[in-house]
Amino acid sequence: MLKRRTVTSDVADFIRQKIIDGSYKGGELIRQEALAAELGVSRIPVREALLQLEAEGLVTIHTHRGAMVAILSPDDAQEIFEARALIEPFMLNEAMKLRTPADVLAVQQVLTRYENAIKNDAGPEELSSLNWALHVRMCEPAKRPRMMAILTSLHNSADRYLRVQINVQEARQRALVDHRNIVDAYAKGDTKKACKLMEQHIRVALDEVMQRLKPLSPGS
Repeated sequence: MLKRRTVTSDVADFIRQKIIDGSYKGGELIRQEALAAELGVSRIPVREALLQLEAEGLVTIHTHRGAMVAILSPDDAQEIFEARALIEPFMLNEAMKLRTPADVLAVQQVLTRYENAIKNDAGPEELSSLNWALHVRMCEPAKRPRMMAILTSLHNSADRYLRVQINVQEARQRALVDHRNIVDAYAKGDTKKACKLMEQHIRVALDEVMQRLKPLSPGS
């Protein structure tokens, strides 16, 4: 049985992880009664969690059919990554106005962990977690909690797509080079370069995701 953080949040985290790691496939019906029984909760937090995940774009709720896992689609990926490409460079710009030497050191430490994960051929879940930790740590000094919440929501929606992309070794190495260059500009205080590199990094990831989605699209 799940311990309380809130129950709804715990249920949402559980379902989200199942969707992101592919345990729940796109188009699959989420059976609320069975899920509630599995987690030892009532159906109320399950319904509330599904509404939260619908807002994140991970679930589609149909009046008569119930909740289904959202299907990966090029249009959805494009919207998510384009939103990130607009918001994240702005956040980085604001963060670099306020960052301290301690912030720079913390970012470099996360990068080192990311580098080691790549070297050790870590799985998509670990790489995704470290990738997001690096992006968050660079933006945290901006002290923009509402915008960070928006970015977090976008990340939750993007993570399924990133795992399609990051399974390719070439994409892993390209992302590593991108992160090194961004962190280097971040450490040197070159705001213009860091923000430009961040936008390029996100848009290249989108291009790679779109290429990977082509074989998954109907009629491909």
